[in-house]
Amino acid sequence: MPTQPRDEEKSRKRKNVARATLDQASAKRVYGEPIEIEGGKIIPVAAVRRCGQQEDDRADEKGRGCSYVSIRPVGLVVIRGDQVEWESVFDYNRAALAVASVLGLFLLFRRR
Repeated sequence: MPTQPRDEEKSRKRKNVARATLDQASAKRVYGEPIEIEGGKIIPVAAVRRCGQQEDDRADEKGRGCSYVSIRPVGLVVIRGDQVEWESVFDYNRAALAVASVLGLFLLFRRR
């Protein structure tokens, strides 16, 4: 069997890494295992985002691909009897970032 050129082999490896990363961003990552509490169930929900380059991944100087998965909690599905409710989770980090951004812009434009 003929050997493949080195660049083609690297490209195939990068594509396999990209596919494995996409597999991680599945429904199992978005919806957690149901938790039984006080006659009801709670299902945690997360936002999953794949960041990075697609199948034509360009590697850095050392031949590594540049992709990752970002997961953050967004809320809970609460099931009590035949009622289903959505409880959103307040993200303090995002709120702090927004306040700091607005404050920074205010101070920047106040100087002028």
